[in-house]
Amino acid sequence: MSKQKLKTNINGRRISLYIRVSTEEQASNPEGSIKNQEERLRMTVKLKNMEGHFGDIVAVYVDRAKSGKDTNRPELQKLLLAIRKKETDLVMVSELSRISRSIKDFSDIWQMMKDNGCGFQSLRENFDTTTAAGEMVLFTVANIAQFERRQISERVSANFNVRAQRGLFNGGAIPFGYKRIQDKPGYLEIDEDCARSIKAAFKAYVNEGSLSLTAKWLNANGYRMKVEREGGGIRNRLGYFTTGNLKAILKNKFYIGVKVFHSKGVVQEVEAVWPGIIDIDSFKKANFLLSSNHCRNKENMISRYPYVLPGLIFCKCCGDRLIGKSAHGKREKIGYYEHALSTKRMSIDPNLKRECFPYRTLAKVIEPIVWQELVYLITEKSFAAELLKFAQRSHRLNPGSKEIEKHNQSIFSIDQQIEILAERLSMLPKEISPTPIFKQMEKLENMKRASQDTLNEMTKNGFYKDVPSDLKTFEAFLDSLKVILKNNNTENMKFKARMIRALIDKVLVTPDGLEIYFKVGGRYVETFLEEGKKKPKGDSLGFDLPQNLSVSCSSTCKIGVTDGG
Repeated sequence: MSKQKLKTNINGRRISLYIRVSTEEQASNPEGSIKNQEERLRMTVKLKNMEGHFGDIVAVYVDRAKSGKDTNRPELQKLLLAIRKKETDLVMVSELSRISRSIKDFSDIWQMMKDNGCGFQSLRENFDTTTAAGEMVLFTVANIAQFERRQISERVSANFNVRAQRGLFNGGAIPFGYKRIQDKPGYLEIDEDCARSIKAAFKAYVNEGSLSLTAKWLNANGYRMKVEREGGGIRNRLGYFTTGNLKAILKNKFYIGVKVFHSKGVVQEVEAVWPGIIDIDSFKKANFLLSSNHCRNKENMISRYPYVLPGLIFCKCCGDRLIGKSAHGKREKIGYYEHALSTKRMSIDPNLKRECFPYRTLAKVIEPIVWQELVYLITEKSFAAELLKFAQRSHRLNPGSKEIEKHNQSIFSIDQQIEILAERLSMLPKEISPTPIFKQMEKLENMKRASQDTLNEMTKNGFYKDVPSDLKTFEAFLDSLKVILKNNNTENMKFKARMIRALIDKVLVTPDGLEIYFKVGGRYVETFLEEGKKKPKGDSLGFDLPQNLSVSCSSTCKIGVTDGG
C-alpha cells in the first residue's frame, strides 16, 4: 500500500537528508564532512529532479560528533518521529553507516520505515530495496558496517589496554598536580605549584580526621585548586576545596604513581611512568582514615542521637547494613536500626526490596547487650582464651583470603555494570523495548547474589585475613582496654562508640538474636599496643586502627529482638 502511494504521488517525494559525523574535529570543520555529505545529497536530488519530479527536500537532520553504535542521537530521534508522523517519504544518506553501525538497530529502523511507507536510499550503496535481492544486499552492507565498527572498537581498546599496562596516561583531563610533557605523549610531570596543595591536603586530613574540617582548613590557609582542566573535562574546577573533590584526591592512586585501569572487567594496577606526589605511607594513612570514617559515627551525630553501632551492624539474612533511625514516642525519641535500602535499585525494580525479619531492631535492646559482651570479654580471661582458641582453630582451616578478595572485586565490578545499565535505561526512548536491558540486569543480579552467598558462607566458616594473636599479647591488649575503661565515663556515648569500634568488627542481627564478631588479629593487636604507648594512660581511644588488620570471631548471643513497632 505505501509503496504504491510513493510511486503515484504526483507532487514527488518529501525527502529528508540525514548526516552524521563521529568526531568533534569533523563537526567543527566548516568545510569538512558535514558540508560534503549535504552537498552530495542535494546534488543527487537535483540530478534526479532533472529526469522527472523526484521530490523536494523538506528537512535536513545533522548529528554532530555522535557514534553510530546506537540510536541515542537527538537528530536521528527527530527523523524517526517524522517518519512515524508520515511527514517524510524518503530518507537519504551518503552511506549506510551514517544511519547505523548496528545490524539490530538498522533492522528495527528499516522495518519502521516500511510500516510507515517511507523509502531509504544510500548514495554509496546503490540498491533497490523494493526487491528481495536488494533488501538482502541492504542487510549485508549493514552487517559489514557493524563488523567495521566492532573491529575499530577492538583495535582502540587493545591499544588503550597495552598503553595502560605500560603505565602510560591514556588521555582525558589531567589530574590536578600534574602537567603534560611536550612531545612525549602519555608522560606527565609534577606541577610543583599545584603539588603543594596536594601534599597539604593529605597532611591536613590525617591531622584533622574529617573531610569538612580539612577542606575548611585548606581554603582558610590559601590552598587553591586550578580552575582550568588541562586535557579536557566536562567542566572547570570550582577553584577551592570541597569534601567531594578532596575525597576524590585522597582516594586517587594516581598521586602515588600507580596506574589503575580495567581490563576484561578486572581492575588492574601497574607502576605509572609519572612520579608520585605522595609517599605510600601517607596515602595509606589517609585512606585508612577515610575507610574508618565511612558510615561510622560522626562527632555531631553522637551528641544528637544515642547510636553506638552505625557502620558495624548488619542483617545476617541479606547482608544489608543497618542504619540508625528514630521515631517520636509519647514520652521520648525512640532509636532503632533499620535496613538501608538502595534507592537506585528500588527505582529500577521494586522486587529488589529486601524485607527480612527483623526489619528493624530497637537500639535500647541491642546496644546494652553488645556493651555487656564487650565488658565481659575485657574482664573475663577465660572467655578471652576460649574466643582466641576458636579463632586459631578456624584460621588453620582457612589460612588464605584471595578467594574473598576475588568475590569482593566481582561484586564491585557487577555494581558498576548495573549502574551503567540503569543510566542507559533512563535515557532509552519510549518506543524502544527495555527488555534486553532488564534481562542483562537480572543476570548481573544473579551473579552478584551468588558471589554474596559465597562470601557469607566463607565468613560463617571463618575465612580470615590475618593470623590470630597469641594469648599473651591478646591479654595485654585487653588489659590496656581495661585501663581505658576504668579511667573514662562509661555512660558517655561517644566513649562507648569508640570503645566498641576498637574491639568489635561487626554485629550480625539474626531472627532469634545477634552475633558479635570481635577483633583478635595479631597485627591489629600489636599495632594497637604500639600506638597506645604513644598516648597518655587512660586516653579515650584517641587513635584509630586499620580495619584490614583485624580478625573477627563470633560470639553468639541469643536475645529477643522486636520489630521496633
